[in-house]
Amino acid sequence: MRALLALLLLVFAHPAAAQGAASLVADSLLIEDDSRLVAAGNVEVFYDGTKLTARRLVYDQRSDRLSIDGPILITGPDGQIVTADAAALDPQLENGVLRSARLVLDRQLQLAAVQIDRAEGRYSQLYKTAVTSCAVCDGRPPLWEIRAERVVHDEEARQLYFTNAQLRLRGVPVAWLPRLRLPDPTQTRATGFLIPRIRSTDLLGTGIKLPYYIVLGDRRDLLLTPYLSSGTRTIEARYRQSFTSGAVQVDLAASNDDLRRGEDRGYLFAEGAFALPGDFRLSFDIEATTDDAYLFDYGYADKDRLDSSIDLSRVTPDEMLRARLTYFQTLRADEVNRTLPPILADVTWRRDLALAGGTLALAADGDALVRYGEQVGETGRDVTRIGAGADWSREAVTSGGLSLTGTASLRADAWLISDATDFPN
Repeated sequence: MRALLALLLLVFAHPAAAQGAASLVADSLLIEDDSRLVAAGNVEVFYDGTKLTARRLVYDQRSDRLSIDGPILITGPDGQIVTADAAALDPQLENGVLRSARLVLDRQLQLAAVQIDRAEGRYSQLYKTAVTSCAVCDGRPPLWEIRAERVVHDEEARQLYFTNAQLRLRGVPVAWLPRLRLPDPTQTRATGFLIPRIRSTDLLGTGIKLPYYIVLGDRRDLLLTPYLSSGTRTIEARYRQSFTSGAVQVDLAASNDDLRRGEDRGYLFAEGAFALPGDFRLSFDIEATTDDAYLFDYGYADKDRLDSSIDLSRVTPDEMLRARLTYFQTLRADEVNRTLPPILADVTWRRDLALAGGTLALAADGDALVRYGEQVGETGRDVTRIGAGADWSREAVTSGGLSLTGTASLRADAWLISDATDFPN
């Protein structure tokens, strides 16, 4: 029969440590010499948000130590998971030794070690460690792992410190570093290497991406990612910055590969948005690449046309104003930029007014399609239009429940057409 006890520090509380109550559940419970507690069979301990399960647990009051026989599973309040075959810990699970142990951070990163030393409730020191975020099964080596003589995990700083680190791909050593520091998966902003990624494609072969994150301030950061494979040497970058009134982000890459030998290839995407005085909003979007196939070859985007634009707008309950300029770049083999048309400009204004029991909507707009080059006719035709209009509407409901709507509209437009053979200028 299972026994349940609510205890202070596992029955034997002392003034220095008795701040919280622990609960112990086990199939059998034995107290020896009034100073030794032995719990055996499906042992479960709950203390300060931490849960421990084991096969057998012994607490000695004189030494204030726990001796635990595994398999051991410890889950922390922050989601951290520790497994081990055996352990010797203090009752708070903050100091001690775990043997044949595995540490899992944020359900992402696994650290397997011959031994883990716990100190001050903050540091975990792992010896002869293998670190990976890949699934490990059937004894096969993971896609990537880092082997190290020693790893120290600082839970407060959320950092991992490696000594004599060796990066392996499918069990094959590819790099060695005497010292290495990585943020643990729970860290949202810290300068250092992020988890490597493996990418395999028919065009570029199998390669590795090793991201390095740089904190430039409270509002800025930079991510640099070298990408190396049998078919390419690439550097990727992402820059982000936030302002009081907006934010910008720039993504780019530069490559030298075997697909187009002797050519420098790359792309640039940038976007941003800002709030301006007078309820105006300014946004921009820039897209450019060196050749038609680069984005597809590297998987950055699947667009066959790029559009760069700048947009100024203001929207209030009774008025809307928007002006936009867009430049198109085609990536299609059967299109030419100069005849797309590449340049589109449009302006729209609308204002609603109350008039004669109804709503009067005033509007003005214009747009332009511009092709450049020597073409004349359909492939070179430029079109500009301006227009204005007014719409008045009123709704009424009769005593019999009939809904009536009256509308009056007036619209005028003018076109300017040039470089055309089928229309006069």
